[in-house]
Amino acid sequence: MLNSSKQMSGGDDVVFSAAAASEHNNGHATCTSRHSGSKPILHEALSMDDIIQDKTTNFTASSSNVFKWTTFLLLGGIILGTMLPQNPALPSATWRLLSSIIGYTYFLSWSASFYPQIVMNHERKTTRGLSVDFCVLNVLGYCCYTVYTTTFFWNQRIIDEYKLRFSSDEGGSAEVTVQGNDVAFALHAVVMATVTLSQIGIYDTFNARPPSKRVLVIILATIAFCIGYVCFTWVVKGSVDFLGFLYVLGTIKVG
Repeated sequence: MLNSSKQMSGGDDVVFSAAAASEHNNGHATCTSRHSGSKPILHEALSMDDIIQDKTTNFTASSSNVFKWTTFLLLGGIILGTMLPQNPALPSATWRLLSSIIGYTYFLSWSASFYPQIVMNHERKTTRGLSVDFCVLNVLGYCCYTVYTTTFFWNQRIIDEYKLRFSSDEGGSAEVTVQGNDVAFALHAVVMATVTLSQIGIYDTFNARPPSKRVLVIILATIAFCIGYVCFTWVVKGSVDFLGFLYVLGTIKVG
């Protein structure tokens, strides 16, 4: 039997007792609040699940684990940056290699950050403590970022339009800076963010944990602004300004 009492303001005190589940109160604890010398005025049965914390995965990082994973990510970045295509717009082979290594190290490090939360949600079978609003906005942001990066990387029409619009008057050519590691990160991120959001629906349901009205307003406002921008440029210019629209998506991600 565990007993504890805490003095409260105005002479009230709280007496808390927890007994073994098989012997007392069918596995429940009793919380009694009373005024000194009087009969109990509050008596509530609490589930032992509220008292005994479930075992969860411990993601506390030790110095040895930090060193191990930092080394692993750095070596992975070096290997990928050396083997995969590099940015031909950079002036020298050294800069191309260095840029590629840094880019893929960033890709591995940022991508790895998605997994602890997903694993923890799966093991706990709940997403309590995780912000629903954050997850919804994360998916929205990465969807915009994915469209932005993949279009700048694969759509030659957009690439040519970018070079034409931003080339200098002296004849200097503007180069698109989106690289393969940016595309790889964007595609991976939108998948992992969607998985994390789906876990809320699977383990807790969106009826129990819906996004806030403020986030719903932000989503509707974002969709309305994108549609409005496309319509406005089509009416004013006679054609849709797709390059400008991509910058709108990039700004949404940054915001």
